[in-house]
Parts: sequence; C-alpha cells; structure tokens
Amino acid sequence: MIDPVPPSEHVGRSSTGFVAGDEDARLAEFGYTQKLDRSVGRVASFAIGFSTISATTAVFTGFGAGYLNAGSPFIWTLFLAIPVFLLWTLIAADIAAKLPLAGYAYQWTSRLNGPGFGWFTGFAALIGWVSGMTSLGYIFAGYLGSVFDWDLTQAGQIFIAIGVVLVCVTINAYRVRLATFINNIGVGLEIVVTVGVTLVIAVVVFLVPDNAQPFSSLFEGKSSDEATPYILAWLAASLGPFFGLVGVEAVADVAEETKNARRVIPRTMFYAFATSCVIEFLMYLVYVLAIKDASAVAGSSTPIEEIISQQLGPVFAKIVVAVALTNILVCLLANVLVGTRLLYSMSRDNMMPFSRALRHVSPERKTPSTAVITLGVVSVLMLLSALVSPQAFNYFLGIATLAFFTTYVLQTVGLLIASVRGRVPEPEPGTFNLGRARIPLLVVALIVFLTVEMALLFLPAFAGNGFVFGGILVLAALWYIIVVRRRVRTGHAGAAYAQEHPDDEAVEVR
Repeated sequence: MIDPVPPSEHVGRSSTGFVAGDEDARLAEFGYTQKLDRSVGRVASFAIGFSTISATTAVFTGFGAGYLNAGSPFIWTLFLAIPVFLLWTLIAADIAAKLPLAGYAYQWTSRLNGPGFGWFTGFAALIGWVSGMTSLGYIFAGYLGSVFDWDLTQAGQIFIAIGVVLVCVTINAYRVRLATFINNIGVGLEIVVTVGVTLVIAVVVFLVPDNAQPFSSLFEGKSSDEATPYILAWLAASLGPFFGLVGVEAVADVAEETKNARRVIPRTMFYAFATSCVIEFLMYLVYVLAIKDASAVAGSSTPIEEIISQQLGPVFAKIVVAVALTNILVCLLANVLVGTRLLYSMSRDNMMPFSRALRHVSPERKTPSTAVITLGVVSVLMLLSALVSPQAFNYFLGIATLAFFTTYVLQTVGLLIASVRGRVPEPEPGTFNLGRARIPLLVVALIVFLTVEMALLFLPAFAGNGFVFGGILVLAALWYIIVVRRRVRTGHAGAAYAQEHPDDEAVEVR
C-alpha cells in the first residue's frame, strides 16, 4: 500500500528561514492555510496530553477488570505498559517536531509513505478515538449512577452516556478555547484532589494497624478461571494499564492549534507521560493495599468507590467519585477534540466520504464543527448498538486498544521505511530529534508493538475483538479500492489536494 511519492511533494521544507512566531507561514509550507484557532499554549498542551492519558480515568476504569483477572499482582502489568509507551513517546515526539500537523496518524505516514498508507493508518487511529470516547461515555454514566445511588439498567446507562457524549461534542463544536479551559480545570482537579485523596488513604492505610493488605499480597494472585493458566490471566489483566497509557501522542493532533508546536509538543508529551505513569502506579498501589474486604471489591461495579468507602466511609467515597467524574469527563472531552482533528485532517485531503462537509471550519469559532458533530453521531450510534446487543459494549474498550496498536504498528513500519530511504525531514535547530538512534529504536518498537498486537488478537480474554476490528478494516479497504485510490490517481485526494482545491471552490469527487 506504499505509494512511490517523491519527497518534495509530501514533506514540507525546513522552516528555519521563518521567525519563531510565523506559524501560518510554516503551515503554508505543507500546503495548508491556517484556519484553526492557534491558542493552545504550553499549559493547555500539557493538559490535553495529561487528560487524554488520564491516570485517574485509567485506574477507575481498569482496576476492576485487572483485579478480577489476576488479583493484586495485576498492578505490575503497568511495568509492561510503561516501556512500550516510552518507545512510542520517543518516536512520536521525534516526528511531531518535524511534521506538526493536525491528523498526525494520517499525515505522518501519508507524507512519508504515500496517501494509501496514510489512509489505513489514519482510519485505524480514527476507530481508536471513537471507540475510546464511546467507552468513556459509558463508564462515566456508570459512575454517575453510583454517586446518586441510581439502579441503572444497561439501557439507562447507555442513554446517560449518550447525553454526556453530546455535551462534550457541543463544547468542542463551540470553540477550542472553551474546551481547553474546561480541560485545564479538570486536570487541576485531578492533580490536586484525586491525588490528594490517594495520599490521605495511603496515610490512613499505613498508620492504622491491621488496616492494609500485606505487601506480600502484591505477589500472590490466582486467575478467576481455574482453567486459565495464571500467566495468561495476568497478561489479560494488563488491558487496563495499557489502555490507561494510550493517547500519549494525542497532543500532536492539535499541532495546528498549538503555539510554537515543534518545540512545545515533544516536551509536553514527555511531561504528560511521566506524570501519568507516576500517578497511575501510586494509585494502583495504594488502592490495592487499602482493600479490606476483597469479596466486596470483586463484586462491585465501582471498585475504587468501594475501597474508599471501606477506608473513609461512603459519604467521602461519593465526594471523591464525584470529583473523579470530572477527570473522566475531561478525558472524554480531550478524546473528542483529538479525534475530530484527525477526521478533519483526512477530509481536508479529500480522503473521507462527504469530505467537503467534514473539512468545513467555522470562520467565527475556528472549529471543524461538522467533523465534531459527525464523530459524536458515530459514537451515539455505537452506544445504541449496545441496546440491540449487550455484547456490543464489551468490544469497545478492546477494539480501542487494538486500533491504537494497529496504528502504532503501521506508523512504525512507515517511519522505518522512510528512515531507511532518507525521507524523514531534517530537524529544526533546538527541536527534539532521535538522530542515529531512530532506526534501531524503530526496529525494537516494531517488535514490541507486534507482540502486543498479537496478544490483543489471540489471548482468550480478548476473543472476538480481532474479528470485529478485521471487519471494520475490510470496509476501509473497500473504500480505498473503490474510491480513494481513484481520487489519488486523478489528483483529487492526497497531500496536495487542499492547496490545489480551496475549500470554497472545491467540489467533492465521488
């Protein structure tokens, strides 16, 4: 699927000739006119990365499944996830500094390997973001029900999730400054309140005699199913920690809305990743040791609330969960923000159905409103599918993780080929650059990502996800064969399309 495209057509020239603030001219080098609101500074960039990863959301969503699958030792699976995502952070930071474009997953491979490769990579990432935001909406609804003691049916939880998704879509459709403002507040609450409560619980657990599980429990576990070898159960328990670190590269997707993107984005990727890893591990550690009644935790749909209730009482637990809901909400908000920029970017190059509508940017609000609304509609339809088949929701979280790792594999393959062929742009002075370490790092990363991908496809706990995701990829392949390939061949899609067909005059070719 790699199209032989000369580097000069797909890769922007070095921008060292422009002054630091001339972002519009830098974007023009890639053939695009600045239309989005470039208002994201360093703090907001960090907040987007941090909230997309969202350590609190990861713990609240992944704790129950991890503990049920493998018991207390499941927390060590985080140390499988950390080196994997460190590899990806290094790779993403390196390319983000050279190709700071919205729609990172599509743009990086499209410009370095051709639009065909870019289409499949971007589509896989798009599935990851929409599945992730759908999962978060459902999880938010469940915790909201627990705060107000609602006895929610699955249908009730789905309809609440739909409402939450629509709220986040509305905020993103209105203006990016509002979305990032709310996101900054949510991140502040997460760092101050949620982490603060975790430290309070840690003090109570370790200072009150016989109030904590022994440290030895962290190395004693058994699988929930006696027929399943423990090592397989332990590996299955890693889905939560792995899903919890997905999205470290998300800040690259708002590159066209970030000030001094080439320098700011790589730094905030590392800051967000490091902060999230530390907070996530400490929360897992404290909450596992704080379990008093293991059977109650195992039987609870909201295990973290149950643990806090055991230590500090039900009233305090509900207050903490209410604050944690804001963390899940801003994580969902950031997922919508990032996913819609990817959809907008692919539509700008006329790669999607109804691209002309999807690439529209509101001149007043400077947001891709149609793309935002469309992604929201797709998420709502996915949630409604769980009404028809209760099994549907079980696939969302697994497919999200599978889609992201498919994206990582495709991007790593594309970047490795581009590096060998000397197609990766030269770095701007003072920006992050892997240099000679790029190719060895990409080789190691490809082996690691393929290993995780195989686990997500073949571990018994994830059975079925591969077939569903494979079916989605078949649809992507049909669209490429029937429509996209012809558009690219006739010059009606690809990296040069936006420059040669201004939005106001473009007529979509079908």
